[in-house]
Amino acid sequence: MAIILVVLGHAKGIPHLFTILVYSFHVPLFFVLSGWVARVHGRDRGLRETAVHLARTLLVPYLVFYLLGYAYWLLTRHVGEKAARWGQVSWWDPLQGMVSGIGPTLYVNPVLWFLPVLFVTTLAAVALRRVPAGALTLGTMVLAFFWILVFPPLGMRLPFGLDVMPIALAFYALGGWLAAHTLLPKKAWLNVLLGLIVALPWALLALRNGRVDVNPLEFGSSVVLFFVNAVLGTLLTLFVARLVERWTVLQWIGRNTLLILCTHILVFFVLSGVASIAGLYTEQDKPGPLWAVGISIFVLAATVPMRWAVVRFAPWAIGLQRKTQ
Repeated sequence: MAIILVVLGHAKGIPHLFTILVYSFHVPLFFVLSGWVARVHGRDRGLRETAVHLARTLLVPYLVFYLLGYAYWLLTRHVGEKAARWGQVSWWDPLQGMVSGIGPTLYVNPVLWFLPVLFVTTLAAVALRRVPAGALTLGTMVLAFFWILVFPPLGMRLPFGLDVMPIALAFYALGGWLAAHTLLPKKAWLNVLLGLIVALPWALLALRNGRVDVNPLEFGSSVVLFFVNAVLGTLLTLFVARLVERWTVLQWIGRNTLLILCTHILVFFVLSGVASIAGLYTEQDKPGPLWAVGISIFVLAATVPMRWAVVRFAPWAIGLQRKTQ
């Protein structure tokens, strides 16, 4: 569900209202889920072993799919409307972004900023694993609150997601704490009821706070509302997830979240380029919601053959180890 919201949120033509609502919580949701999964299914690795494991499962995909995006950028930057934007940019400029890992510089595949941030966040969580979950959650939430108040106004960015890590760590710790407590009801009707109770305040407060985008360190008009909306939106998603957790399609998408994350923007770039050259839309006749939903469905469907090809020929590209006979 989370990756579907991400794909829709990045599709051209999606209504602004959708981005306001979904962006209010979808990045924190991913870190909550990461902390949750690490608590429930993770192995007790040391810091060094964790770093090696994360390098294989996060940094290798980061490099592979960034270089794919870079290759496409090199081939198309002088074509059509891209020429005005990228024609004078040095060929090596995107490589600086790849090395720094700073989100806004990763423009050839911008969603990959999440992988370095998750890398440093997970390492920080492992380093702090002896701190009780409740204390860690409370402490990191307070730290993240003051970090947002102090750091973004400085106009600086730190390499490899270190400037986003304090916020990510707070929600990662929250996920670990939630995993240790049975808070989600098992009865469907109770999840529906709680979802309805949470939905209205979340929507109203998200609209009140305005546009949130964690990658460029934009948190809306209120830091307090950012945290409230992130928690409410996450809870709403978890309540809904209880109702659809047995859907085979969603289970498959969930298992292939990394591949979808790394490839969907590249597929969007190709589809948008073809559509623009073919005259399917112009600056005056821009794509609308039907286009956004259509190409999002196409992206998810295209993951099926992409998954087959990657697993067969380059499983390491998505952090998998090739099976030995």
